[in-house]
Amino acid sequence: MATRTICFPISGYPYCKEQPVTFTWINGSKRQNIRAVHDAVHTTDPDVSILEVSSASVQPEGEAVSSLRLLLRLDSVAQDVPISTVFEAAKVFEHGGPFADLLTCAPSKVHKDTRLRTNGKLLRYSLEGSEYPIEPHPDSFFEWLYCRALKQFPEKAAQLSRYNAFSDIAAAADSKKYYGDSSRAAAIYVGLAAAGKLPCIDSYESFIAEVYTEPKPLPKSGKSETASKKAPEVSAPAKEIPADESSQSDNANIPDGAQMEHILELPKATCLLLSLAKNAGLSANNSSELAYKGKEFFLAAYQKALKNKTLQINIHKNKITFPMEEHDSGFHAVGVLTRSPAWEYGWKFNYLAENIPGAEKPEVKAKIQKPLTALEHLERCGYKIVQQVVPEKLPPIAVQRMAWKTGEALCDPVVVDFLQFIRTHMQSDGSFSFRIPKGASKKSFTTLSEIAQTWDKMGLFASIVIYPQNIVYELAQNETVRHFLSGKWLELFVEHQVQQILNRYREEQGAEVSVCSNVVLSETASVGSTHELDVVFSINGKFFWVEAKSSSRSIDYGKYASLCEKLNVTPESLLLVNSDLSVEECEGVSYFWNYRVANCATITQELESMIAKQLESTGNAVLSTD
Repeated sequence: MATRTICFPISGYPYCKEQPVTFTWINGSKRQNIRAVHDAVHTTDPDVSILEVSSASVQPEGEAVSSLRLLLRLDSVAQDVPISTVFEAAKVFEHGGPFADLLTCAPSKVHKDTRLRTNGKLLRYSLEGSEYPIEPHPDSFFEWLYCRALKQFPEKAAQLSRYNAFSDIAAAADSKKYYGDSSRAAAIYVGLAAAGKLPCIDSYESFIAEVYTEPKPLPKSGKSETASKKAPEVSAPAKEIPADESSQSDNANIPDGAQMEHILELPKATCLLLSLAKNAGLSANNSSELAYKGKEFFLAAYQKALKNKTLQINIHKNKITFPMEEHDSGFHAVGVLTRSPAWEYGWKFNYLAENIPGAEKPEVKAKIQKPLTALEHLERCGYKIVQQVVPEKLPPIAVQRMAWKTGEALCDPVVVDFLQFIRTHMQSDGSFSFRIPKGASKKSFTTLSEIAQTWDKMGLFASIVIYPQNIVYELAQNETVRHFLSGKWLELFVEHQVQQILNRYREEQGAEVSVCSNVVLSETASVGSTHELDVVFSINGKFFWVEAKSSSRSIDYGKYASLCEKLNVTPESLLLVNSDLSVEECEGVSYFWNYRVANCATITQELESMIAKQLESTGNAVLSTD
């Protein structure tokens, strides 16, 4: 058996919660071991969205932020340097170090350097004239370097925000003294970002003050910090005593009233509290006031259950339930607490409305109908859905992952040029030579080589040879290959980006979400008139639309603005993603047309901003299906 630590980001001190998981180790198979780790986590909490952050990760975004791949800009070196290299080069031992010459060496050579193992005890770290201690926080220097690198490359950092747990198969507990844990560093960064504390990364001292200095305890907290942080091992559900629901016991490890109040004040709780308040028939002048009333309602019911000892505890399922009722509206529900290390104090909350005959007033029943899905919105606008692709009908996962990796690679302009070159000669037979632009960085060449090799591995090339100055290739004569390179990859990439954000809204805020791609509409009043929408989705009844374009030529941007009117949505709910445009060109198009425009590097940021702004402007209003 082996043990690894799963790291969960939290939006307050210490910004990361660690939980050990035990699994069966398979020699020589890192990816099988990673799968075993993740399976063990999902045994207890299937809702956890976990990312392996190592060079062995099967997830492209995880591999990209491994310590071997994540780069750091230094003042003393011309090129960016991998985190693992900086970490090793900065070590100062009893008889040698630091080894600044390693900063210009390949990572494989760095880790083989005998000086790192023959100079005695590790004393401290030294980088660019500054000294960093190993005590009292041995991991802090690596974590600070890692967070600095993520802040320098926000496009990679944005990928991490979609996950609420991180693993690093290489970070064995007995090797932490000398090797950094990327999973813990990634979790800390996401936690700092959620709390708006990223400026503390700018200096080591402020990083230590924020991440390693315990703040004053919350007022009215009835439990010690140690007790509140305890959680069962992720991999050990079998060791729990099987039991049906039992009444509350005095020693149950559950949140007290003050801790529950803190949980309800988290930003990700707002959406669920709004839903609860509306369904309970509570009224308010604005969404902030309504969310506050939802919090007070939930908290009052929980405190009442604590006082009356009416909490029902299911040890086997790691679940606590308690009754909730609003007498004026006749609303009845069951409050639910479920073990989730990604939340404060290790618990996430939800509620289940009860349909008790005669208990609900007609007007209340109408309020608790589900919000409109994206397709229901389109049907209400008078359209007939001729065709759609739901997630279950997408291409094989290997093809999807290749599309995601393609989208990430196209953050580099050299890769953009290469794909444009391929599309230009796509209908011609024979071999072609793409000349790599002069002055292209080593990083660009590496990214280009990796994506070309990925395409080749999946059969997109009949032949390909990569030289330092050019790439000679012959495209496979296959219509499916042409379709993928012409733009199918972008549709899959966009759909994936949307799905990741929706997953987070659903898991963290309990939002009602829906998504479909390649939706073909027919205007019932005009036979033969159709429209195709690349990706449509909804959050709590709010409709959004994303178009994907992989060419900058002959695009009628005006038709999308016109279609917004027909779809009964504002242009602010439309995002057009064009992989060929630079950031400046995206801003230019958006200047002339009143909707958002992004490329592969800015899609996540624009999606997040669009959704947040629209939900805020509507107060998360829920549209009834009646």
